[in-house]
Amino acid sequence: MEMLSSAVVGELVNRSISFLFSRFEEEMTVTSQEYLQRLRHLLLRSSAIVRDAEQRHVQNKSMLLQLMAMRDKTFMGYYVLDVAWCKAAIDGAKPRNGKDGDNEVDRHAFALSRFNSAKRVRFSSNALEIGLVLNIASPVDLQEVVSSLELMISDMKESVMFLASYPPLYRQPYSAHMFVEKYMFGRHMEKERVMEFLMQTRPPHGADEKGENIDVLPIIGPAYIGKSTFVEHVCQDERVRNHFSLILVYSKNCLKDETAAGFRDNCLIEHQNDNALEEKLLIVIELSGDVDDETWERLYLSKRSMPHGSKMIITSRSKEIVRFGTTQALSLKCLPTEAYWYFFKRLAFGSDDPEQHPKLVSMAMEMAHKMKGSFMYAHIASALLRANFSIKSWTMVLMNLREFMEKNVSLLGEEYPDDLKDYPQCTWNLTKPKHDEYFMLYEICPRRSGVEDVPDITMMDLLYGCAQPRGKYEVLFWKSQIPPYFNYVCTCETVICEQ
Repeated sequence: MEMLSSAVVGELVNRSISFLFSRFEEEMTVTSQEYLQRLRHLLLRSSAIVRDAEQRHVQNKSMLLQLMAMRDKTFMGYYVLDVAWCKAAIDGAKPRNGKDGDNEVDRHAFALSRFNSAKRVRFSSNALEIGLVLNIASPVDLQEVVSSLELMISDMKESVMFLASYPPLYRQPYSAHMFVEKYMFGRHMEKERVMEFLMQTRPPHGADEKGENIDVLPIIGPAYIGKSTFVEHVCQDERVRNHFSLILVYSKNCLKDETAAGFRDNCLIEHQNDNALEEKLLIVIELSGDVDDETWERLYLSKRSMPHGSKMIITSRSKEIVRFGTTQALSLKCLPTEAYWYFFKRLAFGSDDPEQHPKLVSMAMEMAHKMKGSFMYAHIASALLRANFSIKSWTMVLMNLREFMEKNVSLLGEEYPDDLKDYPQCTWNLTKPKHDEYFMLYEICPRRSGVEDVPDITMMDLLYGCAQPRGKYEVLFWKSQIPPYFNYVCTCETVICEQ
């Protein structure tokens, strides 16, 4: 009798605990849905503020910092929503139209339970792959995201009122947001920093404490981060073109053999303004590494001969060039995970609605994490995905990307580096089920469009087996769609696998 009684009591306790956990998870699910709904409405407001600000010439530093923070928080919010509805859709919750005939979709949020490890989403500073990417562990954490965005929007009320007083910039076409490969993405705040440097004027015959009579801005960052593209975008701005009478670009990557007399002859004329009120030069020097002090001093004579008000921008992967700057260097870094996902999603899906393809979104999120913020990889991967918009094709691309990362990590014998310029990479034909040959890709070099020859064989030709060259040859790795329209060319070698 005592055993039966104990069994009954034990069963009642287990059912009670299960009931309480079930009710707790239901309450958490409802709470998550409420917060996600609030987050959707907040994102509409924050994205409108950021979009308006990016179309105006905002000069106030404090406002620029606020806008930068809001932009990052907005990308985080969209990232949260994408993971939430994607996980819910894959788990079986189907989206339905919102009430009152609105255009938004009422997505079922997944339960963020601390008691069910299958439904738990862990917080990671590196934003791991789908299933681990959300920086949220409970509705409490989700509430913090919502609350921080609400507070940020509230703090921006006065700033938003002043936005209308700033002059508008050149406006992109209405549909430009659908073609992110056609314009520079995610560098608006950095651009305004450079614009401030270029528009500043010093008193006539003034010199800084080093005796320099020309201002120099160093811009540093890893290879392929977009330094040249960024500077080109700045030089295309009408304010810059109206301010300087001549814009010159030196792109030979090394100043070692340059002389003060021949330096200007080796520069490309980016823009010439014959109607400028006064003569001012802007010289952009693109370097791959450092430059020794002797060479820099040798070119000092050419700098001294430049007219008053002239400026210089020097770009390099080497942090050592900051010593030549007369102002604080600008460091270009990879986009934050959330911003990079927003960029890659637009590239991969184009005008298609990602909400209709939750499984494809989940695979795209994992790809975005593996590509570590690379713009070139984003463009190549999205081209592969758009070539065949199906789960089967995207699965093949994802599996090959996983294998690509694993193979190249094993070749390097270390963690995959952020700067791949000095490392050979290995890839293969994606259409073959069995790899009988590999393509070894060596240093990728940018070539300006129309200046140098471009190989006939493209990277897509190799990946899809449209070309089968042997030995060593050059391949067009990627062609940029925005100024300066670089053609990225690499040396390739076909390696036959031993049977």
